[in-house]
Amino acid sequence: MKKNVSHLLLLAFAFLCIGCSNDNDKAEAEVANPIAITLQDKYEVAAFNVLDITASAKGSAPTYEWVMTKNPVNQKTDSIVGNTKDLRFIAIYAGAYEFTLNVKEADKKASKKTIVNVTNEVKNYNPYITAIYDFNPAPGMFANDLYTTGFTKADVMKIALGRINETSVGYPIDLGGFGGSITVGFDHTVVNVPGQKDFRVYGGVLTDKGNPPAPGLIYIAYDKNKNGKPDEDEWFEIAGSSHAKETTIKNFKITYHRPAAGKPVVVSGPNDPFSDREHLFCENNQNESYYLPRAKTKKEYYPSWIAEGTTVFEGIRLNVDFKPVRPTQTTLWNFTAPEWGYVNAINPDIDIDWAVDKKGNKVNLPGIDFIKVVNCVSEPMGLCIQQSSMATKFSGAGDLHLLKKYNLKRVKEKE
Repeated sequence: MKKNVSHLLLLAFAFLCIGCSNDNDKAEAEVANPIAITLQDKYEVAAFNVLDITASAKGSAPTYEWVMTKNPVNQKTDSIVGNTKDLRFIAIYAGAYEFTLNVKEADKKASKKTIVNVTNEVKNYNPYITAIYDFNPAPGMFANDLYTTGFTKADVMKIALGRINETSVGYPIDLGGFGGSITVGFDHTVVNVPGQKDFRVYGGVLTDKGNPPAPGLIYIAYDKNKNGKPDEDEWFEIAGSSHAKETTIKNFKITYHRPAAGKPVVVSGPNDPFSDREHLFCENNQNESYYLPRAKTKKEYYPSWIAEGTTVFEGIRLNVDFKPVRPTQTTLWNFTAPEWGYVNAINPDIDIDWAVDKKGNKVNLPGIDFIKVVNCVSEPMGLCIQQSSMATKFSGAGDLHLLKKYNLKRVKEKE
């Protein structure tokens, strides 16, 4: 019996020694053959500018983890800020930010630190938009509101920018009916701060029942190639509160037809408030067609600088439960504004982290440089002097972080 016990103890001791030996061998292997990381020790960048930190590690398929180990702003450390080989970094405030890159592959691992020295911005940036890159209103009552005979599209865009910049937030620019859009930009990159709203969009007055502002779909773009203009492959949709609703139509298409030259007008008599009750013919891919009547007090509804006789818009259409305040009238209207994520939503603040790609997948952007607003409502309003169709109003946008840094008001309301 004693011999058996002794034998078992010897075996246990032997296995223990073997286990210790294996652990020691692994530890020695990791020390002897660490993963070689290539990473610059220090970087310098100005605030509101994106820094591309590049790294590399030898191995067939290593994994990466970036950890912020020093944050001079709020002292929050050891937060994971990335899990790809390279890291895009942008900061609002100056200071020394420290990062540790952890790399693993199989039983190997290694770490390396780098410091990013952020200096103050090179100039005082404007917290509001400073450029209009495109203005393409859809036909509607106010489509030619900024047009004067002989104007080109560039002239109209110049007037639109002046309107918005008059009071920083500005006067509402009407985008016309469904599909009408405007593309604007900042003079800096709006920083995507995790867990915070990043910019605010300004529109019309939600309580205006006579001229209700339609929601505007928001697309955002980060100038990743640094060419100073929004490229088509840089746009991402802000997935707002109505994005996944069953009533939202993803591929809505509408065609607007310019009135033919010499087309007979349709009026009900000499006192008719409309100059033509069948002014602009519209049809969509939901088997609906109708005319927009032209009020005597309004200009031509079809944008005058467009040469083509028809114009087509396609995109996402929201349902806003649009209907008259009373069934027997067509001058006052009720509608349900979306909760968040759109121009003319109840909450006007936008989080860049709401952005999704064309497949609906979330995207990770360091910030944004451009915003595109698109009318996403198509609601024929009947014979109504105040309106031809529900139109998106856009008054500008503001960088919430910059407003806070410069100690400016978050909201500028017109008296």
